[in-house]
Amino acid sequence: MPEVKVSQEITGKKKEVFAAVKSYLDGKDFLGKLGAEVDWDEKKCCGSIEASNFKGEIEITENGTKSIVEISVHLPLLLTPFKGKAEEELKKHLSRVKV
Repeated sequence: MPEVKVSQEITGKKKEVFAAVKSYLDGKDFLGKLGAEVDWDEKKCCGSIEASNFKGEIEITENGTKSIVEISVHLPLLLTPFKGKAEEELKKHLSRVKV
């Protein structure tokens, strides 16, 4: 399975960044338009993405005064041609998250 993996460093504590990412992704609903649902785990500050044709994870780790948001999506072979576009969209949306 091809994997798309993007990460973004965002200034802020882990919980604050998690809340901002969750709010942004739930508000934009660009994953929902693809038929995906995100199951958020507030204690671990992560989420799992489930859709009929792909799955993925969202993880947030703290690194000093900044946090690193990492989204990885596992695509089926049929969606391999869209790997570049998926990576581009994820990067674009992560860059818009503000704490």
